[in-house]
Amino acid sequence: MRRLPYDNFKPHEFIVRDWLALDRTVLANERTFLAYGRTALGLILSGLTIVKLFNISHDAVMSGWGFVALGLLVFVVGVRRFLKMQGHYRALSAIEEEALPAELAREFGREISAHGHGSR
Repeated sequence: MRRLPYDNFKPHEFIVRDWLALDRTVLANERTFLAYGRTALGLILSGLTIVKLFNISHDAVMSGWGFVALGLLVFVVGVRRFLKMQGHYRALSAIEEEALPAELAREFGREISAHGHGSR
């Protein structure tokens, strides 16, 4: 299994700032997945447009289907990367619940509630 850069750190030594950084990383992972989806959709739609508009030339039709195939490949790669990273973050969030002292977690939860933000 390939190790990630923050596998060298001990989660029990993390401070709140470190856990918040991991939360931001999860959001970045979601944005990256959406970017893969947008790129895949753009490639697929471009390929289908080429196939429909330039149906006269065999080369154009083949390049159109190539764009469709490339779009599907980009989508599959994006899904695989997203799921791989999401699994790693789920493992870390289980450790987070153990690592945070119960009193600190309750206090942090009260602060979020007092500011009008709901829980995740």
